[in-house]
Amino acid sequence: MRILIASVAIALMMVTAHAQDTYAQDMGKTRKHQHPQKTENTTKTKADEQAYKEALKRIPDSTKKVDPWQNVR
Repeated sequence: MRILIASVAIALMMVTAHAQDTYAQDMGKTRKHQHPQKTENTTKTKADEQAYKEALKRIPDSTKKVDPWQNVR
């Protein structure tokens, strides 16, 4: 009985490993089609970075120092 349970457990482990290997092989195929999007991605990233820097410039400088423990002391 132990041998049967052990063999079933090993068989189940092999099936999941095989499924993971098949999934990994499919991932390599789909990545080949994503290269043309890389140029779009870089232009979008540059635009996002520029918008982020402009947003940072619009934040006013804080002249007042904030002390969250002010009322506790």
